[in-house]
Amino acid sequence: MLDDHRSLKALVPVIEPVKRNSSDLARCIKEFGKAGQTLAVILNPDKHELKPKGEAKAWLKEVLEVVDEHDSILPTFRCVSTTTLAHVSSFRKRFAGRKVALAYSSPALTDAELKTLADDANVRFHIVLNEKMTVAQQTLLPSARRVDIRDYFNKLDRNSDYDGAELFTDRYKTFKPSWVGFGDYAAIGSAFTPGGGQPAAVAIHAVYKHKSSDVWIEHFVSDDTDKDVGSTEDKFLQAARKLVKAAKTRPKEFGTNFALDGYANHVAASHFPGLGTNKVLQLEHHICLMLDLLDGTL
Repeated sequence: MLDDHRSLKALVPVIEPVKRNSSDLARCIKEFGKAGQTLAVILNPDKHELKPKGEAKAWLKEVLEVVDEHDSILPTFRCVSTTTLAHVSSFRKRFAGRKVALAYSSPALTDAELKTLADDANVRFHIVLNEKMTVAQQTLLPSARRVDIRDYFNKLDRNSDYDGAELFTDRYKTFKPSWVGFGDYAAIGSAFTPGGGQPAAVAIHAVYKHKSSDVWIEHFVSDDTDKDVGSTEDKFLQAARKLVKAAKTRPKEFGTNFALDGYANHVAASHFPGLGTNKVLQLEHHICLMLDLLDGTL
């Protein structure tokens, strides 16, 4: 993504880590740091492998070494129901004089405490997650630094349950002037579910610009949807062929980008890059399309 021709000025990825091994995240932080590109990293994660406090503490020590080396990285603190002003103050003190971000998910902070945080010029962004904050408290945050992130993905239990296309969001047209930015969880969703095992079906979820100019998402599912029928490799190629065909015949909807080119190359070579790469390509296409919509390219 950092090597793409698109301007990334409108992009601020927000990462909520779930893995104890910090090597991949550290590498990502270094790449964004070298490029001088903003990257928000939540430094008090509490899900999956980082739920145990001991693991989270050891992880944080490793990650802080890299975060401290790069000024473009935005330390981010997640404010939940158990968060106190003292917790946030400790975080702000750790990064005194440096821009940070606060992410809110059912915070129990008082109005007076939120006003204190709103007055802090070093808080670059106040991020509201999934509307988990009252509208009254949202209005206490400065609109020039307030970001709205919501989960628009309709996640189903099985890949074989997806079919056709559906509305994703129109937020890119409506977030101003109340918000300085907006975001979503792409086709991953906000609820973390660890992967593993052979899928019965492979699905590719790709956003596109609908004729209404809203963002829709189309689901491309493999023909084989039984775990005992076909291989994961074949199922990926079945789904990828459908996406490549749709993108080729509807370029004004899907746009053009390196992620779609990647799918086309895998199809042409009958190559299976792995399910992890499939998710990465979906995310990269998602980001490219949103950037193209924001700058009017698409």
